Amino acid sequence: MREAVIVSYARTGLAKSGRGGFNITPPMSLAAHAIKHAVDRAGVDKEYVEDCYLGNCAHGAPNIGRQAALLAGLPKSTAGVP
Repeated sequence: MREAVIVSYARTGLAKSGRGGFNITPPMSLAAHAIKHAVDRAGVDKEYVEDCYLGNCAHGAPNIGRQAALLAGLPKSTAGVP
């Protein structure tokens, strides 16, 4: 049995308010920024990341976890879970 390891996490601030500077930024772009920095902070090679779990309360996009993982530069073999 393989072990699951959480090596890092990151989050964005409340950036999607009606008057905020990020109010027209797509949610997957915000999430990709957090994913990229979480992987960089962990100090692991992107090729070793197998799964990307993303918590989001109101995304409006199908499989935002997968889209954000790809935008963050993770390999195509990385699974993305919303």
